[in-house]
Amino acid sequence: MMAWHPVWLSVLLMMMSSVALAERWVTYTIDPKATQIKFHWTYMGMLSPAGQFSDTAGTIVCDLDKPDAVRVDVRIPVKTLKTFMPVIDSTLLGSGDYFQPEQHPVMRFRSSEIMHIDKEKREFSLIGELTVNGITKPVILSAKVPASNQGNPLSSGALSATTSFRRSEFGMNKMLGIVGDEMKVILQVRAQEVPPEVGY
Repeated sequence: MMAWHPVWLSVLLMMMSSVALAERWVTYTIDPKATQIKFHWTYMGMLSPAGQFSDTAGTIVCDLDKPDAVRVDVRIPVKTLKTFMPVIDSTLLGSGDYFQPEQHPVMRFRSSEIMHIDKEKREFSLIGELTVNGITKPVILSAKVPASNQGNPLSSGALSATTSFRRSEFGMNKMLGIVGDEMKVILQVRAQEVPPEVGY
């Protein structure tokens, strides 16, 4: 068996250290009080007032030095839905034709990759999966961050994003043609950094 020369051993250790230093992962927990999730739909061709969800939870995990190293996990309690019109709230939450909070109490978005990063405009696409009513479908968020002073656009722990999905794909087929199929979603996400000893 060939013995390790001290010089080669030192080089190997330096290479291993470089790899470790290249990954500076940081974790942020979403602040439910500072995060807003709003959505719109159309009724008889007219844009509805915005509905909203609250008490959003989740994490943003990113490598400070790698722009494409990101994991976002957002969980939204369905029962927090408010349109400020009690009849509509009751229909959306209680009829079983739209959201199903008893069987599926949480909507969830989990990212899979980040693409189309524009450093000057601080914009990018966040690719992932959205789960509603127990059904999971791919979705793309068009996102923007307030600042990008490090290698990763999410190093500030904040983002604004928009997306849309067809409610019929998630089992919400009632009144199609009168109530629009497309749901437009606007997210303002704010998160706080987790101390290193409990993060990544």
